Amino acid sequence: AEANPDSTTDDARWECVDIKAIAPLKTPVSLERVKQEPLLADMVLVRNSRLSVQPVRDAEWKLICGMGGIDP
Repeated sequence: AEANPDSTTDDARWECVDIKAIAPLKTPVSLERVKQEPLLADMVLVRNSRLSVQPVRDAEWKLICGMGGIDP
């Protein structure tokens, strides 16, 4: 996704990305389930409390999609 300047601040360090769900997960993936997955132990979601803004690596995304029953 293309990053755009955040319209809520003049600070150039902040960017925003428009995203849209393309398919629902067949099985919801809870935070508890993510935290129980050893392969996601280093994910920012597991290590940090700020859940609204975070990077998700490609391998993490693929694993979570698989946990949710869909292809990435």
